[in-house]
Amino acid sequence: MNDTPHTAPHKPIRIESPGYLSFSRNVILGLIASAILGGLASLIGSSVYTNGTRRIQLAYLVALAFVLSISLGSLFFVLIQHLTRAGWAVLIRRPAEVFALNIVTVALLAIPIAWSVLNAESSIYPWARLPPDSQVTEHLVSMTGHEHLKHNDPREHLYVHQQFDALTASKTGWLNPPFFVARLLVYFALWIIVAGFYFLRSRHQDQVQGEIDTRRMEWWSGPAMFVFGLTLTFAAFDLLMSLDPHWYSTIFGVYYFAGSAIGGFAVSLLSWLLLSRWGLMPAALSDEHFRDLGRLMFAFIFFWGYIAFSQYMLLWYANIPETTRWWAVRGASLAEGYRNGWGLLLLFLLFGHFIIPFLGIMSRHVKGNRQAMIFWTIWMLAMHYLDLCWLVMPELGPRLVFGLPELGTLLLVGSLYCLGASFFATQTALVPIGDPRLKTSLALSDAY
Repeated sequence: MNDTPHTAPHKPIRIESPGYLSFSRNVILGLIASAILGGLASLIGSSVYTNGTRRIQLAYLVALAFVLSISLGSLFFVLIQHLTRAGWAVLIRRPAEVFALNIVTVALLAIPIAWSVLNAESSIYPWARLPPDSQVTEHLVSMTGHEHLKHNDPREHLYVHQQFDALTASKTGWLNPPFFVARLLVYFALWIIVAGFYFLRSRHQDQVQGEIDTRRMEWWSGPAMFVFGLTLTFAAFDLLMSLDPHWYSTIFGVYYFAGSAIGGFAVSLLSWLLLSRWGLMPAALSDEHFRDLGRLMFAFIFFWGYIAFSQYMLLWYANIPETTRWWAVRGASLAEGYRNGWGLLLLFLLFGHFIIPFLGIMSRHVKGNRQAMIFWTIWMLAMHYLDLCWLVMPELGPRLVFGLPELGTLLLVGSLYCLGASFFATQTALVPIGDPRLKTSLALSDAY
């Protein structure tokens, strides 16, 4: 790594070729094999563990939310570059366009979740389960499967939201299976349209050159960002927050967005770092390109910490039973009799998702060290996945769980997601050579 000061001259960047990726048959077969292995591990886990079917469903939801966040974070990166007419990122924008378009793969992976909701009896969402005789009664029908909770355990009432009661029934106007699936279709349709538009316009510009496509993408970036914000927020409400239909947080969508941005920036940066290491980069990027992506990831690490603390502080201070109970289920209570294993993961996230990477990536020298940033991007992706585990998996009960079901579903979904991304990556060059702002991006090193 070259850690020379800002005033030192840099060699101008040159594009050796547009760069086209081609994946060998062994890579494709390896991804397919790992997906099959993950599926088998998930099936074994569902039969070995207590309440295994529900655990697999929740673990699958975590994996789906993880890959969805990567595509949404990448789409945000593409939109914000056009919205601000940024020139510095043109050279490194294409991987984000590929992962954004890979929302098509995520849409296919979301089919089991939609099927679970429509098949009410086995749904992981309590609001999707039909009450006995289609009547809402004061008697709570237990559907939690928490065999490990002892009778009169003070933590037992924390899972009241997993039973179809009057409060859940009052929200069926929004939380009902047909409407839920219809909303999912709308979300994914809009995301695919936006991501497809920017991918196709950018690729078309490579062929025709000129500023027409750039102007179109810039003009539509404002409305597209508005659509992006609304759909991401409501998708976070539907897929994750509705696991507890009693709980609500108006900042939850922002919380999921912060994690998505970290995931999207980390994947884009990791892609270029690995391409550089494997000698597949069509251009010798300056350290400043990597530093700028690292700065974006660093900024959203702090933003995630700010949003996480704000959500905790405001809801805990309000002291509303429906909100404080959600935190207690996830280990945020130190009250006697309410401690559980998820508190360990919460403490780990405090340091692993915020304090340690905040201090570790703060220096510009670290951001310019490519080996170090490979580590930090992988670290943040792992922390983001564990953060989603903390949001979802406590619905199983107070005992901290992580094992074969979680690893199997992550391997299954992750392999299929990478398979889809590899396909889209081969459909375009690595560098948007037709963008008129490419010269600005190429000249980035000359400004330092």
